[in-house]
Amino acid sequence: MKKSLLVLLLAVAMVVPAFAEKGEMSINGKLGLGVISSVSVNSDEDEYYVLKTDMPFMLGAEFFYGVIDCLSVGVGVNYLFDTSAKVASEVKGGTTNIYLAVKPEIKTNSDIFSSVYFVGQIGLSMGRTKIYEGEPSMDSGLYLGTGFGTIIKDVVLVELIFSTSNSTMKDSGESIDLEYDVTSLNIGYKFSF
Repeated sequence: MKKSLLVLLLAVAMVVPAFAEKGEMSINGKLGLGVISSVSVNSDEDEYYVLKTDMPFMLGAEFFYGVIDCLSVGVGVNYLFDTSAKVASEVKGGTTNIYLAVKPEIKTNSDIFSSVYFVGQIGLSMGRTKIYEGEPSMDSGLYLGTGFGTIIKDVVLVELIFSTSNSTMKDSGESIDLEYDVTSLNIGYKFSF
């Protein structure tokens, strides 16, 4: 599953520019802070609970290609640094996400705000966790993200993204589904070429 999804992401990233007649290419570097974050835990024994977490930091990079003037498609990766659960500081976790993205964009006539945009992301989530004394094995899952943002002076990005990263933790023969929900405020820099 992991290899298939990664191959699909790479294939789309390589093929999309070939179908576009012209367009802007950009690489975005982003830093983010999870302003609201939680982990939903669902075990084999039908136990379900939600743990609030400390605010995670995020580091990310994206490549976008403008298919038409108002639509860009691309690929991205983001790394959410490990953070602790508020009620149990010995429980830590984070995730790395690789995704395809679609970004419809509306150009503005403002001197400050170059454009506003919406973004949709879908891809692979690779979670990691540390519980008490061990590091249980983790299986990858689905990553989904959506949000909106603005580009200031054609170089600075400011965006608000809601994302959910799914993974499965296996420990002592028990399978536990984890859903890591984060609403993050991201600031970044856009390199256009």
